[in-house]
Formats: sequence, structure tokens, C-alpha cells
Amino acid sequence: MDHKHARPVAGPLRRDRYLTPVTSLSFFNARDRETYLLAGEDTQLKVYDAESRLRFQLTIFRAQPIHGISVGGGEQAAEEDNHHVLVWGNQAVTVFPASVIEELLHRGDGAEADVSPPGRGMVETKAPDWIYDGAISSEDPSRGVLITAHNEALEFFISEDGWSLEFGSIVSPSRPILYSASLTWLSKTSMLVAAGTVFGEIILWKCHFADADAAQGGKKPWCEVLFVFTGHEGSIFGVDISPEIDLGQGEKARLLASCSDDRTVRIWDITERPEAPRLQYDSFGEARETGFGGEIANAAAAAPAATDFATTQVASSAPLVMVMGHISRIWHVRFPRTLDVLAQGSPATVYSFGEDSTLQTWSLEVDMVQWRQKCLTAPGANDVSVDARMTHKETFARHDGKHIWATALLQKADGEVLIATGGADSKINLLSDRSRAGSQIQGLPSELRTLVMRDVVAKLAPRDGNFASPLGTKEAFHRFAFVTKDTLLATSTTGRLLVGSFGAELTWAEIGTDGEMLAAIKACTTLKSPAPGMALLGTASKKILLYRNSTIQQVGTVPCKVADVFCLSPSDSDSPTEPDPPFKLEFLVTVLGGQEAMQILTLDLSTNTITSMIPVPELDSRFIVTAACPVNDLLILGSRHGYMAVFRRANGSLIPLAAPDRRTTDAITSISPFPTSSSPATHIITTSRDGNYRIYELSSSGVNLRHETAPAAVPNLEDAWLADRDLILCGFRSKNFIVWNETRHEEILRVDCGGAHRVFAYTPRSDGTGLRFVFNKAATLGVYVHGGATTRHRTLKPGSHGREVRAVAYSGGRYIATGAEDTAIRIWDRELRCVKVVKVHTAGLQAVKWLGEELLFSCGGNEEFMVWRTADLGRAGLGIVREAVFTDKSADGDLRITSFDVEDLGSGVVGVTMAFSNSVVKTYRYGPGTGFELMFQGRYTGACLTQARHLRIREGVFEVLTAATDGCLGVWRSERGEYVLKHTVRIHQSSIKALDVHVIGGRVVVLTGGDDDALGISTLDAENDFEVIGRAGVRKAHGAAINGLAVLPRAGEEVVFVTVSNDQRVKLWRVRWRGGVEEVTLLADRYSGVADAGDVEVVGDERFIVGGVGLDVWNWKGGI
Repeated sequence: MDHKHARPVAGPLRRDRYLTPVTSLSFFNARDRETYLLAGEDTQLKVYDAESRLRFQLTIFRAQPIHGISVGGGEQAAEEDNHHVLVWGNQAVTVFPASVIEELLHRGDGAEADVSPPGRGMVETKAPDWIYDGAISSEDPSRGVLITAHNEALEFFISEDGWSLEFGSIVSPSRPILYSASLTWLSKTSMLVAAGTVFGEIILWKCHFADADAAQGGKKPWCEVLFVFTGHEGSIFGVDISPEIDLGQGEKARLLASCSDDRTVRIWDITERPEAPRLQYDSFGEARETGFGGEIANAAAAAPAATDFATTQVASSAPLVMVMGHISRIWHVRFPRTLDVLAQGSPATVYSFGEDSTLQTWSLEVDMVQWRQKCLTAPGANDVSVDARMTHKETFARHDGKHIWATALLQKADGEVLIATGGADSKINLLSDRSRAGSQIQGLPSELRTLVMRDVVAKLAPRDGNFASPLGTKEAFHRFAFVTKDTLLATSTTGRLLVGSFGAELTWAEIGTDGEMLAAIKACTTLKSPAPGMALLGTASKKILLYRNSTIQQVGTVPCKVADVFCLSPSDSDSPTEPDPPFKLEFLVTVLGGQEAMQILTLDLSTNTITSMIPVPELDSRFIVTAACPVNDLLILGSRHGYMAVFRRANGSLIPLAAPDRRTTDAITSISPFPTSSSPATHIITTSRDGNYRIYELSSSGVNLRHETAPAAVPNLEDAWLADRDLILCGFRSKNFIVWNETRHEEILRVDCGGAHRVFAYTPRSDGTGLRFVFNKAATLGVYVHGGATTRHRTLKPGSHGREVRAVAYSGGRYIATGAEDTAIRIWDRELRCVKVVKVHTAGLQAVKWLGEELLFSCGGNEEFMVWRTADLGRAGLGIVREAVFTDKSADGDLRITSFDVEDLGSGVVGVTMAFSNSVVKTYRYGPGTGFELMFQGRYTGACLTQARHLRIREGVFEVLTAATDGCLGVWRSERGEYVLKHTVRIHQSSIKALDVHVIGGRVVVLTGGDDDALGISTLDAENDFEVIGRAGVRKAHGAAINGLAVLPRAGEEVVFVTVSNDQRVKLWRVRWRGGVEEVTLLADRYSGVADAGDVEVVGDERFIVGGVGLDVWNWKGGI
């Protein structure tokens, strides 16, 4: 193997943009009284303002993600311009003056590029161990402490210029391995430390450092253990020490919160009680039993530890309260910065953050009388028990995939709590919880609270005695609808007609009726609002009723019992509630039985009479209308079993047109123009109970499907609408009503209402800040108000996939597609703005590829292979439809399609070659109407095939290249319906993970990356059946497996390519041939913030994108 490995040549790669996990967050209160959010994203510190704008970014470390940020010094130091920002990650730590942030905010440099801090650069210092927490003293801004992974408190001192730090003493009571730690300063020289160990213990200890005078006198730092808590059945992933709680009478108390992979949140009392013994570190047992379950397995071995426990304040005490939450591990638990509400007898809020990517809020209540008594009592046999309770309040699912890695809390003076979360999906969310804000009016329903109105009827004026309900009659809400954004119209089971008005509170009034009308309302089968301030009621007694101007009257009759009413007149929420006459309403009425099951009625509002009744042409008896929409001169109907019907309106009649193909067997729940505008509509959007929303294009050729997606968050869709430019979907998931922002791919709200099988109504609020949702449950009416002044949840920074990206593909024009372990396909523009998310695969993606701008192919586990067709829908955005699904699966259907290649064969036919995990390679002919037709197949030795590429397709003969887990390349040629293996060559010692090809004249250069960390270069002779004529390589090209490789566009007799690896390095290489010998040159070697890199793709002539745990976009032109 002849080759020369030339010396590396320096050449920069510039990272243009990136989306990596958010690993740390902290709030920053600036001198301008504004609050900013500091975010650690990879090696950089980013500063966001309250308007979701990135103000600037600073590079902190060279090749280390930021794990923690602490703004220290206190208010006095801030006023004196003497506070600092402490940043750490792994063992790296640095500090810089907070005035740097102030100056850069004032300067207003651009947000996209890194800015240079004024003054000197960052000074990175290495601590002796992994850092879990750190804080600068509020009383001495030049001193701080770090807590490391072996339960050590490491003192440090900040230099006079504020740009570097120097380590001091190390203090530790014992050295177990920690998974979490939290510290809080108690005085100028002492602090309280909570340490959560790998083995389920929580050690609470005090650390005392000597001040300058004491240190000169020879006094050494020391520590004492206050509590050792056991009981968690898993490692401790999060601990948080509460602020001091004033119990009155001079008594102060503290609480500790902990969380674990046992999915529990526990609250512990860590108040230091009188005469409680302390245990100094020099007598603390080094042999520690694990804390799992609080059991001591070996009494003899644990005797020293048991003795130590007995002398601490709490030997084996139970927590104050324990609750189980989340569906997987809990990473963090946090208190607000004040808990004085507990001392006032009110519940406090506790926040937990989990691997399930949710933020959950809990209400904590403690019996203050018992707690105060316990705090005043010395520990003893007759200890006072304290009653406490913690109940679940809300769940916020605003991140994709798994993991909330970073959290920050800030409590403002008025009681508002800001909670920031950062996830593995690169997204940053901000929750503004004003449930304890001082401006809240006591007694009013706050957001995220369900009001059940059992006694509404009892507050109404009594009915006329002639129409009063018999005593003992059970009365409940029956039908209801919003007639304006702030008005709800409802009927009861006894025939009442009620109007509910939303204001400072929800008030009710009853509309007076006579006996005949009362009986008709009692038989109401449907209630719909066709226009603001109006409602149409259909009854089982064949009557059509109109509610208008606080009165109700009959306006028509139909031959049979009314099944449903569908409003056809456009309803504009901004139009006046009393339109100018003449004004007409059109609505579709469906009835049960009779010859004409559907009719379109026109109601003249000036006379309150029906002026026309147009029968709908007879449809299949199974066609039960569930949705209707007039668009231009068309009427489109949806049915209970997924069928659609289209009619053209002409000369007072309906002419049937060709309907789109049936896409589901579930009910179509809504049909609406999309997007809503005054101009003639060109698209409609439908929702269905199968979880899909579909966008159809209206054209002279018919109604054609252009987009179809099923958001996994809402498996039962009910409606869709636009809010500004965002597409909002609502529906049900299990027992919850969900409102979902499909554009931003985030949940707006969820309400536990019992599920979809009930009467419900909803409306966006008139101020555009939220939504009202009303539902019946048994004999009650639930009212849920979202939005407004009490809670605000918004996205500061949009994110990416929630799991590792395994495939990246560029269309050659506008779009980039990525596929990930979260089973989602995301489509991005070239500026890395996500324009569409599709989640149909049931297993992680293995590969995605474009064929032009319209066809996208994807594959994954479970032998899933799908064909997608995209279309530009103008204002409606990008449309994507799953055109075909691969069905030629094995008996078990459990293989992985590890790789594939596609080629346009002409006439709309595509050749698709797939590599399977059972060592089989197959080529199919695919057409939109014909599906997949097997052309050729071949079987390798038994090793799993990892890559497949077309080498040449000529006169129906396919020549294909494969790579396998045995480190070999194989060249195949199709003959009589089979693939024949022509050549094999071993390139790597183990699996080939990455492959790309480049043609130079009559040669094909095959570049490979392996699990053996090596780089392979093979040359094939295209004129001699692709025989291998040259091999070269670079051993240890990376420090770990090479998972991605791509050839960059470059003219001439050389090959320039990029490789990415698990070692988080991006390397740029060049291969030249001098006298038939390959010369390999390393052009650039850069750190990448994308861990577990899975693929790399060239985008245009200057950039490439790396996918893994996040996305990196690099510009490489300057590297050559």
C-alpha cells in the first residue's frame, strides 16, 4: 500500500452557526433594570433579552462545553461594579467581570458573530476534579467556592483585575462520588453544601474557611456534617437548598429538595435545631454504606458508619414529603428564591425537570404549627412529627425528545417567578409564573386552573312556577358554544338557556322562554355559532332556533330530527356583533331519516325567515357529515369514515365533482380555508381523528393533496387555525385536551378533561393572548382559561431534534433534510431555520436522500422505507406528502435498512438500491403509481451491510458498491435478475461507518471511515469492471470511530473531503497523486460542539453541515 502522509498544513475552518444542547442557564440583572438570560451553548456564552433576541455571544472555553454559570457578588457588589460571572465546565473554570456583559449590551454588537470582550481575553483554569456547583460570596466578592465530584469544597480567589482566579484550600468531610451538589453562602467564611451521591445518599455539611486574619494566625478550614439522608432508590441527580424561611418569633428554617432516577421528588427538613450534635469531618466514617433504600446490608461492616449516623442530627429520618412524578429520571428540582408564603400558611411552588423533557410544578404545604414546634424542640425520642403535602399542579412539555439539561429561576420583587429551561434539543423556553405575584386579585380564577361550576343554576333567579323543574330533578349542562370570544351560550338538560360572560369573573344569566321554547331547548341536539353574537340550535323536535340579541326564536323546521348544523357563512371575529342588514346566514343541516338527509338553508336575518333550501345530492348512506367548508364556489364535506365530497355551486344547485382519494378511515373533524385571507383561497386544511392534518390545493384539475403530517403530540386532532404566522392545532391525547403550535413544534397547553368523548367548546381570547376551553364532565362544566397576566410561556430560542441526528441530506437548492433517533424528519432552509417536521417513522432514521427538490427518501429500522413528495405552497409554506411506503419486507420485518442510493431512470421512475442488516443488497424500480418492483438482489457473506452506492447504471445494468461490518468493500454487477459480487477488498479492521465516492477521469476514488478510527482511500478502475487498482489510508486519523465523510466540490486532479468522528473533531483532508502514489494532507483540525456525530453533508460550494447531538454548519473555503 504505497502512500505518503504529508505534514499537516494550517488552515482555518469557520463555524457559521450551530444548534447544540443548552447545558447551563443563569439570569442576569443589568444596571438598566432589565433582566437577561445567560446561556451556555457548547463553548460559548450567549446573552438573550426578554424579547427572545440574541444580543451577543462570547467564546469562553477552547474545546469544553459550559456546564454551569453563576453571577456572584450580591447587590452591593453590583452597585459598586465589583461583581463577577463564574463559568465552569468539566474541570475548566473561568471568571470575568460582570461589567463586560454590561458594556457589550450597551455597545450592541451583532448577535451572529462572536464578539471580543473589552480588555483582556478569557483565562481558563483547570480544577483538580469535575465541578458540580460554584458560587462567589456575596459579602466578599473576591472569594468563591467550587464543589467537585468527590464532595470537596475548593476555595478560590479572584484577581484584582477580575479576569483570573487562584485556588486555595480544599475541604471535605468524606469523598464519595457525587452526581449533584448545591451550595449556598451563610456568611463571609462559611457555606452550606448539599451533596447527592451515586449511591443514593444526601450529605448536608457546613464548610468553614478562615478569613485573612485567622489564616495568618494558623487557623485551618474545617467542616461539620449536619445530616445524612437515605431512602432514594437511585442516584441523586439534583439537590436544591431553599432560602431561609422566617417562622416568626426569631426562628429560621430551611428545606432541601432532592430528585433521583427513582422518579421521586423528596423534601427534607434541614433546620438546625438547638443542642443538635455535629460531626466534624475528621471523625466521619470513610467506609460508607450506600443510601439505596436506607437499608444496611452488612451490620458488622457498617458499624462505624452507623455510629457516625447516630451522632448526626438525623440518622434515618424520613423526608417531610415524597411524591412520584415524570415518566423517567428527574434531573433537577428547584425552589423559588423565597418560601415565606409557607410561614403565612399558603402553599409554595416547587419545580422539577426531567429526562422526559417536561417541567412540572408542585404545590407544597407544611403544617406551620407543628414545624415551628419541632424547630424549637431539641432532637429526642419524642420528636414532633410535621404534616406536609405536595400535589401536582401542571406539566409543561415544551421540549422535543429527551432531557432538560439546564434550568434557571428568578423571583422578582412582585412575586413573579421566571423559569428558564434548556434542553438537549437546543431549545430555550421561558415560563413566567405569576401565580404568587402581588398584583393577583384574590379569588379570581388564574391560568392553568380548572373551574367546575356545580352551583350555577342555584345562583340564578327562580323560574316561573309554571315552568319550574320538579323537585329532585337532576340538571346539568347539555350543549354549549362560544358566541363571542367572551360569551358562552349553554343549554341545560331541563331546557334552560344560559349566557355566561367572561370578565373579572364568569357571570351567568338566563334567557327567558315560554313553555314551548323550553321544551324545544330541552330537545336540543346541536348548538353552533355562525357569526359573532348569534347561535343556531337544532332540536330533536325538527326545529331550527336562532339566538340573537339575548333572545331566542324559532326560524324554521325540517322534515326529521336534526342531527347536526354546519355553518357555511364566513365568521369574522372582528366583525360587529350586529351586522348591517340585509344579512344572510347559510348553514348545512343534516337530519336523521327522510329522503333528503342534507340541506343548505339560507336565513334572512332581516325577517328571521328561511328563504331557500337546497338539497345536497344524494351520497352513499355511509357518508355521515362531520365537517363542511365553503371555499370560493366550492362546497367541501368531510365524513365520519374519512371520505370527502366536493360540489360546485351553480344556479342554485350543487354539481358533484371528483373528490380526493380517501386517506383515512377516521372522522374528518374540520375543514378550513388555509391560509385565511380575503383573497380567493387556493388551499384548504383538514384535521382528522387519525392525528393527521392535510393541506389540499384547489385547482382547475380538482382538489389535490399537497401536505400530510401527524404530530405525535396530538393523536386525535379536532381543529386547526393560524395565529399570526403559526399553525395551531388542537385535539386530544388520552385524557388531555392539547393545543399544539405546529410551526414552532411545541405544546401550548394541556387540560385534563377526561378525553374526547364529551361535549366541548373553545375559542381564542379576544386579546390574542390565550384560549378558553369549556367541557362537560359528569354533571359539571369545566372552564379552563389560558393566557393573560398570570402565566406566560414562550420560546426564547427554537431548537432542533430531541435525539441524535443520524442522517443529513441537501436537496441541491433550498432545503436540507435531517433524520434522527427521535424518528422525526426535519426540513430546514439553508440558514438552518426549520420549516417542517414530519414524524411518521416508528424507529430511528438511518439515512435520508433527496432526488431533486421534490422527492425525498428516508429509511430506518423495522425495514421502514418511505418516499415523500414536497411542494411549495406559497403562503402556506412547504408541503410534504408521504407518497409511498416500502412493503416488500421480510417475514419478521425487523431488519434495518442501513443505507440506500437513488437514481432517476427517466419517465418518473427511480432506481432505489438498499443495503440491509442481514447482508442483502436489493435494487427496486419505483414509480408513483406502481410502487416498488424488485429488479435485482444479492447476498453478501453474512456481515451487516452498512453502505450502498451506485457506481454506474448503463443499458439496464446496475453496478453497485457496498461496505460492511467486516471492513470490506464489495463491487456488484447485475446479471439476469441477480447481483453478482465481482470484487471485494478489505480496507478496515472492523466496520466501515462512512463512505463517499468521487470520479476523476476513468477512476473512482472511494473514501471510507471506519470503526477502527482509520481513513481508507481506494481507487477503482471504471474501465475494468471497477477493479481495485490502488489502496491507501491513514491510521488513527481520528481518536474515535469516523461516522461521517463527504467529498467537497473541488476541480482538478485532487480530492478534498471532510471527516467527523465521535472524538468531536472536524477534519479537512486533501488527497493528491504524485507518480501514482497517494499523498494525504490534513488541512484543518477543529473542535466540534456536536457530540456523537452521525453524518456530514456538503451544502453548496462553501459549507458543510455536521449532524449528531445537535447540528454544526461550517464554512470551509478558507481552509484550502
